[in-house]
This record gives sequence, C-alpha cells and structure tokens, in this order.
Amino acid sequence: MTHLPPPARITCDRLKIGMKVVELDRPWIESPFTIHGFRISSEQQLQQLQACCEYVYVATKAKQPNSGPPPKRHRYTNTQTFQQALPQAKNTYRQAKNVVNGLLKSLRLGQDFDTSVAKKAVKQCVDSVIANQEAMIWLGLLKDVDEYTARHSFNVGLLSIILGRAEGLSPAELEHVGLCGMLHDMGKAEIPLEILNKEGAFNDDEFEIMKSHTVKGYDILKGKTDISPEAANVAHSHHERINGRGYPRGLTDDKISYFTRIVAIADTYDAISSERVYSPARPSIEALRILIGAKGSHYDPDLVDRFVECIGLYPAGSVAQLSSGEVGIVLPTPAELRNAPSILIVRDSQKKICAERFINLNNATTDNSGKPLKIRHLLSDDAFGIDIRHYHEYGFGVTD
Repeated sequence: MTHLPPPARITCDRLKIGMKVVELDRPWIESPFTIHGFRISSEQQLQQLQACCEYVYVATKAKQPNSGPPPKRHRYTNTQTFQQALPQAKNTYRQAKNVVNGLLKSLRLGQDFDTSVAKKAVKQCVDSVIANQEAMIWLGLLKDVDEYTARHSFNVGLLSIILGRAEGLSPAELEHVGLCGMLHDMGKAEIPLEILNKEGAFNDDEFEIMKSHTVKGYDILKGKTDISPEAANVAHSHHERINGRGYPRGLTDDKISYFTRIVAIADTYDAISSERVYSPARPSIEALRILIGAKGSHYDPDLVDRFVECIGLYPAGSVAQLSSGEVGIVLPTPAELRNAPSILIVRDSQKKICAERFINLNNATTDNSGKPLKIRHLLSDDAFGIDIRHYHEYGFGVTD
C-alpha cells in the first residue's frame, strides 16, 4: 500500500481551486462544512475557508504509476439546465439500458455481441453527462431488482463517467472508462442463473463460481480487437483491492490500473444502494460511508473523496426525512449547495400523504420550534409508500 506524505499547513490566502483540504485550524463542527475533508471546487468554498480559518492543512501526494489520472485535465460546467437536459437523458438512459440487456442476452445464448452498439450507447451517456450530470444521476437512481445485472452494468458505466468527469478526463477518456464500466460484468452472462439469482447467502462452492465472473469477463473481452485491452483488464480486476485482499489474483496497490480503481468504486456504490434478490437496497449515504471507511485499504482514497464530492451526501432523487419529521424527495441542486439541497415535501410529520411543497434548505428554513430545518437521514426509496419512480420518470416539479 502507498504511504502518503503528511499534509502541508498553508494560510488561506494561498489556497487555490483543486487543493484538497484535510484539516482546519479549528474543529469541523465550528465550520460551515459538513464533509470533513474535501477538494476545493469553487470560489464560494475558497471564500468560506478564508472567512472562517487562518490556515488549513492540504493533502500532498506522490503519484504512483497507476494511481493518477492523465496529466491533462478538463474543467467541465453544465451546458444545459436540468430541465433542458432531462428529455435527452431519458432517451439515453432507456437506449443504453436496452443495449446492455441485449449484450447480456446475446452472451447467454452463446452469441457474439456488437461492440459498436455499446460504444455508441456510451458516447450518448458521455454527451448527456457533459450536458448536465444531475439529470443522468436522477435517472440512474431508478432501481429494478428484476433486471439487476443489466441495470447495474449500465449504472456502473454511468457512475464511472461521472467520476471521470470530476477527475477532468477528456471526452474520449470518458468514453473509454464508461465502456470499461458498462462491460465490467459481462462474465456474469456465463454464471448459472440459479446462482446469479439465488436468494440468500452463497455457500463456499457457489461463491467460487460467482467470483469466476471476473475471469470469464476477461476471456470474453480479451479477444475483442475493436476495444481497448483495458476493458478486459477492468473486467478481470474490478474486485481487486489495494491491500491485496481482493480477487481473483490478489493484486496490490500499484498493480491496479487507474480505470479499474474508478470502476471498482462505481461498482461498490451501485451494488450497495441497489435492491438485489439477496440484499435490500441501502440509502446512498450508507454506501458512501462504506466507501469512506474502506478508502486506503480497499479503494483509492483520492478517488473516493472525489466520488463523494461529485455524488454528494444527499444525491438528487433520494428520499430524506427532515428534522421536522416530514419526508421529501431531494431535488437536483447546484454542486456548491448540495449539502443544503432543495426538497419536495411529499409526507407530513405523521408520514401521511400531504400537499406537495418545495423548500430550500439553503434559505435558513426553520421548523415549528424555530430550529434550523435539516436532513436527519436518508430513507429507502419506497419508504412510507412513496413511489419514487414517478418522480424520477417525470422530473415532477424539478427546477434548477
């Protein structure tokens, strides 16, 4: 495992966008920041740091050969509003998920698959993410246990593109990492359905068969001359962990490629936050906590931090219970306000259906006792009979 150099103390007037703040000159609870450790991404964050602190500590890191992104970085800003991007995002979402379904069906029937179709679907995803990633995140939160493998493969590709965008990868590199993510689980097409769809825990023999999807995926993709060998490598290695305790080869830190590290984080996050036949979905914030708890041992710590920043503690489309007891849907919110998002209230404090209304947690909203209104915790997508699919599908009441 890579040993990181100690953080550097720096006065706040020398801070720049892109620096990663790991410690303040005061307790985090005395600051306006809810994430303890973050990369500066806006002028507003710079101003907040300069207003509340004299100095902070920033991360310094010696890059390993496989641990960092390409040297050229792109800075992205949304080119469309959420409402402008949503119609095309819906088309992209449906078409790409159908493509993944088709790939898996072809492989299960022993047939080859058309790589060009997968590439086209990934390019459309990249275009939509560049236009407005919140629209794609909104749709990507749809969960369907009956088609988990296909939806999961699509979502891992999507989340890999989103993390790559935050890393500043070029559009061509985003297409590359997106294809790696979309194809990472193709080996599952050769796993017997009675194991793939088994309810309950695997026994030792079944788990060994399930783990073989990494090697099977590698074998399927390594013969494809029209895609990069990295797609086969990611399929082979996405369950490797930087402490060497992953599978199938027990690779350690510097043997795991950069794109594999991205896909591994996307894969874990989506698996934890999705309902499967053997496991209920857990709220997004639990998935993020698991990733944060395993950074540096299982996952690249810088990439985990970047992923938390771009997904946010309260992703759009999540179901949240507020400190007032009311329940609502988290709406797409600009990145700099993501820790105090807009909410569409759909259940009252007694958890009964109520007249829907919007609140903005960034506007010093208070509850009936006069205390600041805030998110208490996130809930499962179907909490209190809420049909989250309605809100995801139609973007009901969403504004930028």
